[in-house]
Amino acid sequence: MSDILDVNLVPVEKHPEHGELADKIYYECMFCGKRVGLYPQERNVCEKLSGDDFYCVFCLRNNFYTKNNRNILILSFRAIIGYYYYNFYLNGKKMYFSQIEDYISAHVKVGLKNPIFNYDPDTMYWFIDFSKVGRGNKKIKINDVLKTIVNIGACFNLDANLCNNRSAVIYERYKEAIEKFYSSRWRPQGKKILIPTLQGCDTASGNTAPGIKYEDTRNFSSKRFVAIF
Repeated sequence: MSDILDVNLVPVEKHPEHGELADKIYYECMFCGKRVGLYPQERNVCEKLSGDDFYCVFCLRNNFYTKNNRNILILSFRAIIGYYYYNFYLNGKKMYFSQIEDYISAHVKVGLKNPIFNYDPDTMYWFIDFSKVGRGNKKIKINDVLKTIVNIGACFNLDANLCNNRSAVIYERYKEAIEKFYSSRWRPQGKKILIPTLQGCDTASGNTAPGIKYEDTRNFSSKRFVAIF
């Protein structure tokens, strides 16, 4: 039988200025899903601009809170970064932390050369504006988007790091989803953000350390990218 503990309930006073129970309140962005903690001044501005829903500062700054956001495809290469971090840095010790930093910096630099690509370093998400992709005036072709994806992918030196020359597999996953979004503005339910993993791309090489969970690589973010000394 477990011990019975006495519990004292104490009323929590609301803040005298803003009426909340804490100074910092956490929200989840309606568009990109980012969780952010905001203090009163930031929160008031975001709430006024957001309206009934909540949008993070990044999405508000880039007008991703308007109806035009249906033309924005969110994708990320963070599953590759997470795989390198967990498999090669933490487990295998085959890659330096600084190497992964260089890969991240390079892929940002290359991606931002295309002006319809925007990047949030907090989440490692890319935002591609498909309202500027098509066959009309002042629009770029879908092939220009795909070329940027290939160029970003090349920054990770996949063929050398995977040891089995299967980088085409991961490129095809991006290509298929991007072309689908371009033609129909469609993403699978529950998979709003395109984050292909390296599952099936590295098994033949024996490179994958035991215990690697590909879902963990998909959920990787800058907050988890920490050097171990």
